Amino acid sequence: MNETRPGTPPGTVPETGDELASVFALLGKRWTVPLLAALLRGGFQYADMRVAAPGLNDRMLSRRLCELVAAGLVVRELVAGPPACVHYRLTRSGTALGPALGGFQRWAEENPFRGRASA
Repeated sequence: MNETRPGTPPGTVPETGDELASVFALLGKRWTVPLLAALLRGGFQYADMRVAAPGLNDRMLSRRLCELVAAGLVVRELVAGPPACVHYRLTRSGTALGPALGGFQRWAEENPFRGRASA
């Protein structure tokens, strides 16, 4: 983790490194934050995840969930049937994003953001 340079005033934001850039690269992908927000409310079966993000197609849902699993934020569990189903839930790291996402939500509400990222 990067530290603030010696002699920098207290309360100054530390230098950002590859870790933070990687987090924002993942969170900046379309549908990632709505899926994480839904999972913060509880685990879901695959079919329920489509309802949590209206307009999200199956291919993109599968891609985003695979990325979140690979990042260690989500666990994919196969639940024996019948019928068998796939269940997704946040890992400890994924759950730890909750306060940060809440902070961004508050900031967005208090500071209207004029720039819009293209989809």
